[in-house]
Amino acid sequence: MNSGGLEAKLISQNNLNLAVVELNGNVGWPSDFRAKTFIDTLKGLGSYDLLYSVLDSAGGSPVDSWGIYHFLKTAPKARYGSVVLIAGQCSADAILIALGFNQILMRPGAYLKFESIMFSRPVAGRLVTRLLARLVAERSGSQPEDVLGWMDKNKKLSATDCLERSLCDALV
Repeated sequence: MNSGGLEAKLISQNNLNLAVVELNGNVGWPSDFRAKTFIDTLKGLGSYDLLYSVLDSAGGSPVDSWGIYHFLKTAPKARYGSVVLIAGQCSADAILIALGFNQILMRPGAYLKFESIMFSRPVAGRLVTRLLARLVAERSGSQPEDVLGWMDKNKKLSATDCLERSLCDALV
């Protein structure tokens, strides 16, 4: 299946079903992939034992990123869980998507770029920024205030930096 920046397929081998999903480009309408499309695509693949995803996104829609994160955290779990490979950039609200997976892998040249989340209503942007900071802090063992500092500076962390801060599990 291919829908804009989202490609998905089911690979079956040795009685195992692997759902492979590529997420490339901006998140949300009218951009490349949306939460509803992601969810419908996964449901359309049927039963799978492992969800493997490749992510390369600058973000775009905190609402759609949150929708994907929420689905990954609340949907029935695959037998072997879920893994995301950050292949290039993972910026702003796209970090929420990565945090929804059980394991985060990164290519050596990949990076996370922390940015404050923007909404037309500044209060909503601040709330979502704080939520993202809290989730990143939980994953990394950092303080939310430190993560908010990274966002204020639009800090870019290399794959090695992410591994050192426990923001990813391995470099591949």
